Amino acid sequence: MSRPTRPAVRLFLGAAALAAIAVGTAGPAGAAAPQIVHTKVDLTLTGIPQCGFTVDSVIRGTDTTQVFVDRAGNVRVQDVSHVVSTLTNRANGKVVHVANAGRDAFTPDGVVNRDGTTTFTDTLTGMPVRIYTSHSNTLVKDVGYLSMVDRVDAQGNLLSHRVIEHGPHPFAGDFAVYCAAIAVAIG
Repeated sequence: MSRPTRPAVRLFLGAAALAAIAVGTAGPAGAAAPQIVHTKVDLTLTGIPQCGFTVDSVIRGTDTTQVFVDRAGNVRVQDVSHVVSTLTNRANGKVVHVANAGRDAFTPDGVVNRDGTTTFTDTLTGMPVRIYTSHSNTLVKDVGYLSMVDRVDAQGNLLSHRVIEHGPHPFAGDFAVYCAAIAVAIG
């Protein structure tokens, strides 16, 4: 099943979120205090492909993941972060910054409905992505409220996909927009 695509910077934080989910789902099914993982992000990746370029990436910021399990055993994750990835094109030394500052609340396992379908919800608030130059010229900025709601049948087939958005969201998971902005800055 295809889930909505989150901003690329969140890919680097996936390990922390998955660790928190594993901790949150390992306990009893009863409602309990949320499991909280706070991470200071300071990561350097070299020679990675990004939008047709080979870049070095320095990623810095903070990320706090909370995993909630209700009495029925449903898992809900809330991730609040402020992270900036500085991408440097290895071929020419040009730099672009990809930032996110906001909250991502989602249901990784979905919620099973009475009719046997499952609903997955992923809601982003704040500034899910901002791509800008070293001179703070903003190339792309998603800001506001963006919620993606998917309903699947028991076999995982997508039955419906609904997007609710308030605020400008030129990116909203569209990697063509993301890559075009990066190409303008470092190409």
